[in-house]
Amino acid sequence: MSEYKPLVSILINNYNYGSFVSQSIDSALHQTYENVEVIVVDDGSKDESPDVIRSYGEQIIAVLKENGGQASALNAGFARSSGEIICLLDADDLYLTNKVADVVKVFRKDNKTDWFFHRSTPYRSDQLVNNRLTDYFQEVNQNNTTEDPRKIDFRNELKSGKAPDFAPATSNICLSRTLAEKIFPMPEVRGKSGVAISDLYIKLLAVGLGTGYQTERNLCIFRLHNNIFSETDFTNKRKIGAEISIATGYWIRAKGPDFESLSNKLLAKGVSLKKKSQVNDQSFSKLIEDYFSQSNLLEKIKLNFMVTYYLLKLSFVKMV
Repeated sequence: MSEYKPLVSILINNYNYGSFVSQSIDSALHQTYENVEVIVVDDGSKDESPDVIRSYGEQIIAVLKENGGQASALNAGFARSSGEIICLLDADDLYLTNKVADVVKVFRKDNKTDWFFHRSTPYRSDQLVNNRLTDYFQEVNQNNTTEDPRKIDFRNELKSGKAPDFAPATSNICLSRTLAEKIFPMPEVRGKSGVAISDLYIKLLAVGLGTGYQTERNLCIFRLHNNIFSETDFTNKRKIGAEISIATGYWIRAKGPDFESLSNKLLAKGVSLKKKSQVNDQSFSKLIEDYFSQSNLLEKIKLNFMVTYYLLKLSFVKMV
């Protein structure tokens, strides 16, 4: 009997990472597991990214589009995918060569797996030169845990309003196609950073809609470099946090009553951050207005109480 070898789609989203994206693509193409398609979406980059992506020809599925934000890029990538397993990868990160093989093992062992989350190891950008990558990959694997992934059903906790503390960043998220079809297409809300709807939306829906596995194994390299977040001052980070919380809270509520408690918390936190950082974006004010209009009197009282609580908390701690 032949071994189950599902097609795995790797979705790489890129914006102005022309100096990094080739390493990301190469890491996806050079997997030890062979049944892989690599989809690279360029979200209207103004640097050399489109030329770099085109240079790969038929090795990848290239999607070159106008700028629309990260959610827009991931939507475009998923629309072009065919895989039974979907793996996400930011264009400034790299997969270890055994990443997809390890992912497939989990889905192969339990065919009811909806999602799989793993960890990444950080390296500075100046360390990640091509002639040293093999050494770093070996270093990460040698230091990796040998513990088996743990199965997690977090749906009841999320229903009660608790957020998962084990959910990772974009490049560490893997989904079954069945689950991904319940998440994509995502609402295309940009905000100041272009990521008002992004990996938070994906991982909250993933753990709220299905069961999966989490491992402490590092299967990816997270590149440390200057980006929109590292170069943003604290006030603007709060503004970005407000947009992410408001947009995510608003849109996950639409997925059903199981998400209501958590969406209320997210929206209230977002409103408090918006007030504190003086965000004046009318589109987010409209989301708040619509959210309250869809709430009954008791829910409105609870929401206003939570907003007050988070505002008081913001006076004492640096909550983002």
